[in-house]
Amino acid sequence: MNRNLILAFGLSALVLIAFQTFFAPKTQPAPQKSENTAETAKPQEPSVKLTVDNTPKVKEKVETFAVQTPMAKFVFNQNTGNVRSAEVLSYEGKPLKDIVFDSKTDDSLFITVPVVNSYKPQKTEDGENITVKFTGSQGDLVVEKTYVISKKSYLVTGKITVSNIGNKTLEVPVRMGLTGGIISALREDKYTFGGPLMYDGKKTRTEKAEKLDETVTYDKPMWVGYTSKYYLAAIATPFAKGEFIPRDKTADIYGDTSVQVNPASRQVIDFNMFVGPKEYDLLKDYGLKLEKSIDFGIFAFIAIPMLLFLKIIYGFVQNYGIAIILLTVVVKVLTLPLTHKSMVSMKKMGSLAPKMTELKEKYGADKEKLNQAMMELYKKEGVNPLGGCLPMVLQIPIFFALYKTLLLAIELQGAPFFGWIVDLSVKDPYYITPIIMGATMFIQQKMTPSSVQDPIQQKVFMLMPFIFTFMFLTFPAGLVVYWLTNNVLSIAQQYYINKKTA
Repeated sequence: MNRNLILAFGLSALVLIAFQTFFAPKTQPAPQKSENTAETAKPQEPSVKLTVDNTPKVKEKVETFAVQTPMAKFVFNQNTGNVRSAEVLSYEGKPLKDIVFDSKTDDSLFITVPVVNSYKPQKTEDGENITVKFTGSQGDLVVEKTYVISKKSYLVTGKITVSNIGNKTLEVPVRMGLTGGIISALREDKYTFGGPLMYDGKKTRTEKAEKLDETVTYDKPMWVGYTSKYYLAAIATPFAKGEFIPRDKTADIYGDTSVQVNPASRQVIDFNMFVGPKEYDLLKDYGLKLEKSIDFGIFAFIAIPMLLFLKIIYGFVQNYGIAIILLTVVVKVLTLPLTHKSMVSMKKMGSLAPKMTELKEKYGADKEKLNQAMMELYKKEGVNPLGGCLPMVLQIPIFFALYKTLLLAIELQGAPFFGWIVDLSVKDPYYITPIIMGATMFIQQKMTPSSVQDPIQQKVFMLMPFIFTFMFLTFPAGLVVYWLTNNVLSIAQQYYINKKTA
């Protein structure tokens, strides 16, 4: 029974990996505020609701200019006042290459009032900030879009100022979002989600862009964005609604709101735009809930502290490979009472295998008498059939949390271990560690007592080291180092128990 649970646990892990492989994947934004330029009485005439003209327009020649900091580069569309493309240039002081959010054909990130079609730009630089302002108008409506780009941050702060110079109240639509396909140039990862997403204050909503066939709408998202495994482009403000809209096998993602502007008045909408790495602490410090773009899963409450502890260890050893090994040792020590109890129980169960075989031969197909006889055997020998099961079940959340931690930690990107492992975020180029890991699984299996008598179950169990080795061939090296270390520690622990109870 204990062996069966081990098999179930292993297969559960395998199902999780297979599912992800083939099916998965510092400033609080200010609310809308009104800033009146003149005292006005409430209008006597009803307000005019401005509508968006969706008639296809002839595309004009795109004229752009770039704003670059040590952190990021933004290419602006001079006419529309939107971001044509954005690139992350560095992380932790190290230069990056090809981390570009670019749709190739349209503005990639847009902050727009759809009824205004043309803007004039102005760029100024003041100390640590570069300010880009675009001014456009349509009838009685004047719009200013302002981006404040810090040289020391991935977060761009900005505002849209909507002014009404007429004598009627105007209902003005405001749209912000990202165009489909902007992460196509980034390295794909088959184990994690990449595509459009939004956070509605309760849950992170995602859609597989290539499978989206109709518009999907959510109320009041805090931000909308596009994500890859390690990088995020997002726009945050209190939206009224958010939309995933299919577009040529990709998907646009919009955040919509509107403002009512009285005559001789103006409305200001503050927004934040982030283009940068998905480092948990960094995103959390902004106070925009952008850290919700990192999917740690249902055991996030365990995964996040593990990530923080991993970084603390790294602060001392300055090598993430060694930090992973030490973290694995710490987790193993903390779970030692559980694993010890489980292994001792399995050892006792293994010693009963001959007697269990005799009972099966004696009672044959009479399952009721067989079960009764087995329970009497357990009682006589002082063995709890669940003694090896429960401790292992309690470890499952820790296993999945650590799996997620190492899979999603951007800190491992480009982090070397030793020798041929120069990047813990990608697979072992020579497959050495996965093969050694598979060998340790085989050794551990041989050392572990078994009460399994069914030939089919025995064959499936024997295949597991080969299956896991095959799956781990393309896993990030950091994950393989964790699993290999855990196997070696388990072998040492099993050897000690086997020798002590011999």
